[in-house]
Amino acid sequence: MAACAEAEQAARPAQQTTRFCVSMGEFDFMATRNASLTFAMLMIGGFVLAACGPKPEPARPRARAGDAPPPGDDRPAPRKDEDVQISGLMGQIDASAVEKAFESHINQVRACRRDHLGSFKYVGGTVQFFFVIGMDGVPTKVVLEKSQLGHYPLEACLLKVAKSLKFVKPKGGKAEVRYSMELAADGAEAKDREASWVHKAMRRVKGRILGCRQGMKPASFSVTFYVLPQGKAQTAGVASAGDIPDGFGACVAKVITGTTWPDPLGEVARVTVNF
Repeated sequence: MAACAEAEQAARPAQQTTRFCVSMGEFDFMATRNASLTFAMLMIGGFVLAACGPKPEPARPRARAGDAPPPGDDRPAPRKDEDVQISGLMGQIDASAVEKAFESHINQVRACRRDHLGSFKYVGGTVQFFFVIGMDGVPTKVVLEKSQLGHYPLEACLLKVAKSLKFVKPKGGKAEVRYSMELAADGAEAKDREASWVHKAMRRVKGRILGCRQGMKPASFSVTFYVLPQGKAQTAGVASAGDIPDGFGACVAKVITGTTWPDPLGEVARVTVNF
C-alpha cells in the first residue's frame, strides 16, 4: 500500500471529511474520519488528527494490501481500505490511540481466526465495531455493528476481544469510535448474492429467526450466511447496532444451517438479510 502521503479534504457545511493512511503493525489501513460541529441542544464534534509518519520496517515479510497471508501465516490479511471513524460527544480522542489499542491485542485476533475458522476457507469479510468510550478510557458500549463474516463463533470471539480493549482517556467527554477490519478468506472468495435470491426460503423461516430474540432484542439485526452447492448452509453470523443477547447468534445459525436454500450451482454464495 502506498505510504501515507496523500490526503483529501472536502469542505461541506458544518462537516469536514479527511482521508488519511495509517499503519498498524502488520496491517495497512485507509482511514476515513468524519467530524461535524453543531450548536443545537448538544454539540457534537471535536477530534484530533493523527499525523502519518514513515512505516516501520516489519520484522518479517508482509503481504501486499488485499493479498492472502503467506503459507503458514495465520494473520488476517492487510487491506487497503479500512475505516476508522471518530466522532465526539463533547469529547476528543486521537486516532492513533485507537489503532494502538487494537494493535496490542493482535495476537487475540489471530487466535480467533485460527481457533474458529476450521475448514471454512471461504469465510472472510469486513467487520465494524462501534464503541462508546467513557471518561476513564474504558468502553461503556461495544457492539458488532456490521459484519460480512457470516460465522457467529468467529464474530463472537472478535467481539470479546473488542470488549477487552482500553483506550486513552478522551478529552472533554465521552467519545464514539467506529473501527473496521477485514479478514481475508483462506480460499476462494464467496460470490455475493442479493437478499431477494433467498426471499422465498427466508419467508418460511423468518418467524423462527425472530423467535430467537429475547425480550424483542435485538430490535434490528442482519444475518449473513453462505450457501454451498445443493443449497446447504454450513455457517451463519449476525450483527446489530444493539446488544445481542447470549444464545441469539447460535439460535439463528441453527435455523439457517437447518434450512435448504437455492442452489448456487457450483459456487459458494454469500447473502445478507436485514431484519
